[in-house]
Amino acid sequence: MIDEIHIRNFALIEDCTLNFRDGFNILSGETGSGKSLIAASLAMLHGIKGDVKWIRTGCDECQVSGSFYVESREALSWLSSHDISTDDGSVLVTRTLKKNGRGSVHIQGVSVTREQLTEFVSSMFDIHGQHEQYTLINAINQQHLLDNYADLSDKLEKLRLYFQKLSETRRMMSDLEASRKESVRQAEMFEFAIKEIDLAALKDGEEEELEKKLQILSQHDRLFKLLEEISALLGGTGAVELLRQCRPLMEQAGRIDSSLAEYTGRMDSAFFEIDDIASSVRDYLLRDNYDPQQLAQCEERLAVINRLKKKYGATISDILAYHDKASSQMDSINNFQFNMDKLQKDSDSYGKMVVSLSGEISAAREKAAAVLEKKIESVLKELGMPKSVFHIAVTSRTGDNGKILYSQSGRDNVIFMISPNAGEPLRPLSAAVSGGELSRIMLAVKSAFAGTDPVGTVLFDEIDTGIGGEIAVRIGRYMKELSMSKQVLCITHLASIAVNADNHIKVEKATDGERTFTRCHSLDDDGKVAEIARMLSGTGDSVSMDHARQMLMESRKFSANLQI
Repeated sequence: MIDEIHIRNFALIEDCTLNFRDGFNILSGETGSGKSLIAASLAMLHGIKGDVKWIRTGCDECQVSGSFYVESREALSWLSSHDISTDDGSVLVTRTLKKNGRGSVHIQGVSVTREQLTEFVSSMFDIHGQHEQYTLINAINQQHLLDNYADLSDKLEKLRLYFQKLSETRRMMSDLEASRKESVRQAEMFEFAIKEIDLAALKDGEEEELEKKLQILSQHDRLFKLLEEISALLGGTGAVELLRQCRPLMEQAGRIDSSLAEYTGRMDSAFFEIDDIASSVRDYLLRDNYDPQQLAQCEERLAVINRLKKKYGATISDILAYHDKASSQMDSINNFQFNMDKLQKDSDSYGKMVVSLSGEISAAREKAAAVLEKKIESVLKELGMPKSVFHIAVTSRTGDNGKILYSQSGRDNVIFMISPNAGEPLRPLSAAVSGGELSRIMLAVKSAFAGTDPVGTVLFDEIDTGIGGEIAVRIGRYMKELSMSKQVLCITHLASIAVNADNHIKVEKATDGERTFTRCHSLDDDGKVAEIARMLSGTGDSVSMDHARQMLMESRKFSANLQI
């Protein structure tokens, strides 16, 4: 519901705050007082395109802000999806329009687009009147209303899930089929790669061992010359023999000077170490079985590895990983028909579920539509449209080939249609009626859907166009009944409607020096009597005052009966 709106520098409105209540809120005032400006301000909060002519003369911008108490599940979900939190359930919406045509919209201080504002506010607030913010004219909203009335939320949620699964399965089938030709080409490439890598029989670490072996084989002659020279220097009369001769000499020296004794042990260690090295070098020379073919084999093997590295990876590990990936892809390609058959089976299953549930939903919609048509026609007759025929068309969506088209909302197009006068054909609401008739139709529809329509606030502007007498009384009472379940705002010229107000706001024009401005204030009981009297006769004479009191008393009796 709307708790309050604050309007600043909006045409004749310099600075005005309006407080609304639960129930039935009436705005009245003389012609030209500024009632239409209040409606335009509310339309601004609903997302209507701004007009710079609304900016008060001499000002650079106008601003409208509204405080909403959010209860709608859809509105709360919208806020959550945009990371906007409420202030204990309240949300402040601010709309600013500048002279250059630019403007800004903020919800709880968060900047949003005008389209996003409409998305958010439409789930809480309807406008029916001259500003063409007809939420109920939208076919999608009409379907939502019918579905809510028919209590289809559970079935629609099931249908949505099945349809999503069906769509995803069909997308996967399409992708699989589209990739089939490419898969054939890839299969040939993968098959060649797998055979080539298998034939090479690579092993991790093999390249490093081959490079080490290649280094030895490629310098074999130089290596053996070095080792033979080392063996000669260490063996025979070389280092080993010299150490053997030095050892007893050092032992004798150690007996003379004990500080030299340790060198005998160290000399022993050096002797055994060098003798072992000399022996190892001799063994290495004796083991030599150098074959020139080994060098060629090693070079050939490394050439194979380098060729594969250029194709499949920088290392042997990368080549083997490519082999595994190619094998996996081949399995997938080879399983094409198996995968396609499985997807087709799933698609058929989900398709049957979608068709079956859509049929159940269509039947429920048609049943609910038949009840609602009679209900709405009955109200329209009471509201001065006795020859009107109301019809809710539930028809199957079809393609150019005549085939039924399904979506996550089912197979139906839902359109509210009316023939307002005898002999006129049924037409969609938006094309069939005048503004005043449309407001009455919306009142009838809102009354019929009162218990299931999630929108909590409704503004009726110019609902009294072209009516009076008993019809006006009935309209006032229907709106009063509607206000028992929704917050109703109504801009009216008729006393028979205004007497039902729970909160009566008077809009009036005043002059302060050379400036004219519009002001608004809620009326107390005496103020209500005076305003109703003015609406009845244009003056506040005693006869009209008595008549006003009588009408207010009858309205209170009617309200009391509604409470019972």
